[in-house]
Formats: sequence, C-alpha cells, structure tokens
Amino acid sequence: MSNTQNTHNVAASGRDFDFFYAGLERQELLAQKCAACGALRNPPAPACPSCQSLKWEPVALAGHGIIFSFMVHHHPPLRDFPVPLPVALVDMAEGIRMTGPMEGTPPDSLRIGLPVAVEFVRRGDVAAFRFKLI
Repeated sequence: MSNTQNTHNVAASGRDFDFFYAGLERQELLAQKCAACGALRNPPAPACPSCQSLKWEPVALAGHGIIFSFMVHHHPPLRDFPVPLPVALVDMAEGIRMTGPMEGTPPDSLRIGLPVAVEFVRRGDVAAFRFKLI
C-alpha cells in the first residue's frame, strides 16, 4: 500500500506514525520504505533522508535483531511501565535501528550483541511492542 491512499498520505495528514500503530494492532512491526529509492527508514518521517521523496510504503519487518546499545530508566516512573526499565536500541535484521522497551528483562542480563525478538503486547487499550531476549 502506498502513501497515495488516504490512510498513508503523510503529506495531507501530518500523522507520520499512524501506519506504525495500525500495524501494531495487527501484530506487525512496520517501517517506511521509500517508493523512489527503496531506503528503509525509522523513525517515520514525511520525506526520505536519502532522496527526499515524499512517496513511501509500509513494509513489515522480520521482528528480530541484535542489541546495539541499551540503557536502564530509573526515574521518573513512567505510566504503564515498571522501573527499572531496560530500553534497547536494536539493529534490526533489515538494517535499520529501532528503540523499544524490554520490560520483564532483568537489566543485569543485557549485553550489547545479544539477539532479541519483538513481542506484541497491549498497554491498556493501546497496541504496543517490546523486545525480549532470544
């Protein structure tokens, strides 16, 4: 599906993340793929940073990668998240990086280079994801 359809027309809606959250509802982790040059990008943005095209399409990611970096959030407490909260920056299999929480993972078990996979969760009424060690 391209962004020429109303649900993905970021130039008209200004809602760059709508497609991403719709994907989470379907338990799909999505990124933007430039329709002009094919570059993947994350976080979502109106224009491709490689060629400046405004045309893109959503693409499903495999949902796994390797921890590139991480941090542990302690304060202030975040609604719907336990603390301490590990947060990872992950090199996804497709070559882009994504940031995501790793609640439920003991912070002392994290290391750069460990493999992770996406797990789809709900936080109240909101579809979300987290990374889990594999």
